[in-house]
Amino acid sequence: MSNKLTKDPQDELLIEVDSNNSIIGSIPRGVAHNSPDKIYRIVVIFVKNGNNYLWQKRSATKGMYPNCWSHSVGGHVGYGKDYAETAVKELKEELGIVASEKEFKFMGEVLVKFPTLNEFSHVFEYNLKPTDRIDIAKDEVSEVRWMSMDEAKESMRQQKLKWHPSSVQLVEALY
Repeated sequence: MSNKLTKDPQDELLIEVDSNNSIIGSIPRGVAHNSPDKIYRIVVIFVKNGNNYLWQKRSATKGMYPNCWSHSVGGHVGYGKDYAETAVKELKEELGIVASEKEFKFMGEVLVKFPTLNEFSHVFEYNLKPTDRIDIAKDEVSEVRWMSMDEAKESMRQQKLKWHPSSVQLVEALY
């Protein structure tokens, strides 16, 4: 699961929260990823184009779940930041898409559990505009593909692709 090639800053401060998603304080990313009793915040974006969703294959250098298929965009909420501003930043960083906070549709919040960590995922959908051009960040994303939600669910059920457990839990909870 963990990858020593990661370029992700392990000392980056994230927001630590309790089981009700109330802020407790800050926690370094490296500690958060190895503390099954801690919870931190992330933002998730499902990019849509009609009935299809953009899925990304995480790069080989990602610290967790490298080379796994995942939702369109995801990122840690830095200490002192909020979900919407993080969504804007992550969409630009990972896919090169510039959007405003008001263009995101809130889908729900899910406490995603892993053996070594817990994430409060704040989930948005973003509808691709005709003027948007996708420019993937190669250090974050190795490949993208479009699939309907039903196709993705079927792939997850049949384990046709190697899926990030977070995406599986989010799809099961919200779709």
